[in-house]
Amino acid sequence: MATALHAELTDFGAPPAVRSGPSTREPGTTWLTFRSVLGGRVPAYLVEPRGSGPFPGVVFQHGRLGNRSQFLGEARHLRAHGIASLLLDAPWARPHGRRILTGRTSDALTLRQTIVDERRALDLLVARPEIDPQRLGVMGFSLGAVASAALLGVDHRIRCGVLASAGQRLAPLLQRFGGARYLRALSAFDPVRWIGDATARLLIQNGRRDRDFPAFDALARGRADGVMYTAGHTLNLRAVHDRERWLEGCLA
Repeated sequence: MATALHAELTDFGAPPAVRSGPSTREPGTTWLTFRSVLGGRVPAYLVEPRGSGPFPGVVFQHGRLGNRSQFLGEARHLRAHGIASLLLDAPWARPHGRRILTGRTSDALTLRQTIVDERRALDLLVARPEIDPQRLGVMGFSLGAVASAALLGVDHRIRCGVLASAGQRLAPLLQRFGGARYLRALSAFDPVRWIGDATARLLIQNGRRDRDFPAFDALARGRADGVMYTAGHTLNLRAVHDRERWLEGCLA
């Protein structure tokens, strides 16, 4: 997708400098932060298998109501299967970060920052000697999946991508928060605009009872790599197990 926005999501130079240490809140994980291109610092958890690698690495991005802890259970499962995970706080989950779903066009900058921070997280993983740069994945949920769809469209280092509970378009969700000008500004981030440029293998998951991204506009609808579940927005355990197994196989 050759647009001005595409250019704003690419090429930020050397990997970011990192501050890190063992987490006291989440045993067996490392906390870290790195500077965001668009201001502030990105808090994250790094969950790695024992040993020197090289390990595959997956970036996790949560939805609008979560934070970096949301997918720690899945990260621990992947660790047991030799896969490292980097779990990010989105801007709206940070104490002084940008908000989302405000009804203002500034939400476009929030989504742009989310995508750029995910891309920098991949840069960070690639720079680590224990990570295999040929086996990178991303898993996004809800608005995190919206951001990850754009990431997959611009960053072709990614081998495997999971997009859970995202719509083809943002309008069915956003129309509850703002008017026509707001919807136009955010439509640049519609997943359907980006997913066609992805080179990664994909697993796309949606719930038939999702009220945020309803089934008629589900990203998984009508796709060979899509699965519709009898579930709401948060999906269900079957979806969790499906994407865990899928990532294990795709990144093998």
